Amino acid sequence: MRRRRDEAWVLRTHELGDADLIVTLFSLDHGKVRGVARSARRSRRRFGGSFAPLDRVRATWVEKDGRELHRLEEAETVRSYAAMQARPEVQAACAVLSELTDAFAREGQPEPDVFRLVGAACDAIEAGADPVGTVRYFEFWMLRLHGLLPELDRCGACGEPFVTWGAPRVGSAGAAHCRACDDGLPEHGRPLGRAARAFLDQARRSGPAAMAPARAAVRPGGALEALLRGALESYAERRFRTYRHLATAAGRASDEPA
Repeated sequence: MRRRRDEAWVLRTHELGDADLIVTLFSLDHGKVRGVARSARRSRRRFGGSFAPLDRVRATWVEKDGRELHRLEEAETVRSYAAMQARPEVQAACAVLSELTDAFAREGQPEPDVFRLVGAACDAIEAGADPVGTVRYFEFWMLRLHGLLPELDRCGACGEPFVTWGAPRVGSAGAAHCRACDDGLPEHGRPLGRAARAFLDQARRSGPAAMAPARAAVRPGGALEALLRGALESYAERRFRTYRHLATAAGRASDEPA
């Protein structure tokens, strides 16, 4: 039996019985942690309001060998982003950040760069950055930090440089093809235009709060989403559910008067 204490992001919670919660955390030094918070829905003494999505908490838990679920003993809120999630588009974007982090985090495998990326994305959105653009930025860096970023200099099928054929075309699985290879596919990809490529170039050099607005390039359903989300889902071998809510919320936001 080992007692741990670490800072962590709250990724998701599930109700257990009448009063308990199963909480999934992404901790700085211990990777993903899943634990049971006993009586968390009845008593605020040990946990308070510390399990809101993407709360940053200082958590204490007890590990037992052979068990997937640990015993959460305490959680103190260090930083909360609950207030900004009153906006549907922000709430949906935060749900995507949580789902992606949960999908790629591993128990016992600390990823300090990803831990900092989550915080940088939340800070940027809170400071007024475009939520959808921040999701695209987060996708880019999740792929890059895990060595999964698709090749963008040459065709993923034939290896020819894209300069020969113009803008790469992106299919739903995130692979970028030249026009000749794309023409041979049953479903044609979407051209990755100049604005989308400029966004990627800036993402390599800038933090999420410094990204220039690029609403058309980052929109749900565009080529940039196909590239980044497609590569993430292809590696994870599953579809992420939260993107549907982001597309709906972003559509509503675009209809609102300026």
